Amino acid sequence: MILRIIAESVLSLYPNAWRQRYGEEVTDLVASRPVRVRTVLDLIGGAADAWFHHRRIPGGRPFRIPAATVLCMLGTALLLLWNPGVRDPQSLHRVWAEATHMGALAHTLQGTAMSLFVTAGLMGALAVTPVVLAASSALGSPGQGLMTQVTARQVVRTAVAVAVPITLLGSIYYAVAFADAGYPAGPLGNAMTGGFLVPPVLAFSLPVIAVAAQAPSLTSEVRTGATVLAVAAIINTLAWLPVAALMLLGLTRAPWTFVAAVTAGALVSVCMAGLAARLALRQGRAATSRLTPA
Repeated sequence: MILRIIAESVLSLYPNAWRQRYGEEVTDLVASRPVRVRTVLDLIGGAADAWFHHRRIPGGRPFRIPAATVLCMLGTALLLLWNPGVRDPQSLHRVWAEATHMGALAHTLQGTAMSLFVTAGLMGALAVTPVVLAASSALGSPGQGLMTQVTARQVVRTAVAVAVPITLLGSIYYAVAFADAGYPAGPLGNAMTGGFLVPPVLAFSLPVIAVAAQAPSLTSEVRTGATVLAVAAIINTLAWLPVAALMLLGLTRAPWTFVAAVTAGALVSVCMAGLAARLALRQGRAATSRLTPA
């Protein structure tokens, strides 16, 4: 009895297109025969195979992971890489000490990285400003249509909601990179901290643009915000270059685990910021296409 219940539950794991085409037949087959452990294992294997070959199923669509899920996964990866990267004082100080043998170059690289990360973070946080201002103006204009009024209200609410985590990330950045409040990261840690915090800022700004894209009257502001996010993502990528140079200067004193953590953090940071920018630009194009007459 228990094995039969498990087998029927496994059937729900199959892709929707598979269940629509074969689900009833297989369900009847399972119900008409004794269910053993091997039956359950075969069904589990079949579910995995159905997902791997999802495109071969008649009527099946390509399997895609939702973009929001990917952003959450990348953000989690940055969080997990935070300690072995920014919170490893011994490695940070050893690499920095070796890099300073090049004199003022190390300080120039460190200042450049911090400036670029700060610029990218501010641009990411302020990218939604034109959208929010336009939405606030629409709320106070009685001549706007109902859809614009509703969307504008959602934009303002979304902006207020995302302002909390963005402000928190900014506070953490200031505490680590500028105030040294209990984070002995040193100059190298200060240089790379922004790379772990800027991409989440871009990701949190994205929902405001996505909501605003539903209102044709906000199309211009959506395109502007998306462009600013894209530029912020590019600056975030450029900011990692002086960090990489500092790592190379002190490579002889860097443990391989530390180098691996920083390298992984840089790659995840660039991918997350790039994905957020790409999604924002896609929203801008979608808003423009809805505005353009067919």
